[in-house]
Amino acid sequence: MARFEYTTRLACSRDGLFDFLLRPANVMRVSDPQTGLNIVKAPEIVEVGSQIEFQLIGFGQLQGATHEIVELSRPDRIVEVQLRGPLRSYRHEHLFEPERDGVLMVDTIEFEPPGGLLGLIANADRIIDQFEQGFFARQQQLERLVASGELA
Repeated sequence: MARFEYTTRLACSRDGLFDFLLRPANVMRVSDPQTGLNIVKAPEIVEVGSQIEFQLIGFGQLQGATHEIVELSRPDRIVEVQLRGPLRSYRHEHLFEPERDGVLMVDTIEFEPPGGLLGLIANADRIIDQFEQGFFARQQQLERLVASGELA
């Protein structure tokens, strides 16, 4: 199983960031536009058992997926897993740790690349490169929201 980790430090409250990211519409707002993320079906605010159906562009193809929130511990942790999608498996843990000047968010993804023909193109290293690009773009968007005062 492959593993990816990304850390983001933000000058905002842990509760504020946690609550912001519980809303799939906000996740879409801060996602890398190049992914073409489109939420098809999701609750306004996620909780344990919530499912999020979405589409995104990966390796030049429009792909559909469904994730489920399997753990949620306010305001420390959210864990989502793929129920349906292009990867053989996907587990994403979001940790929120308070810091003196804000919050440290640690995203850890464990995944298995797809099989078949797509697996020849979408190997673990290439997927990690896409994750890196996407999380960097998300960090920039979150920093803009903090700077504008929208995320406090």
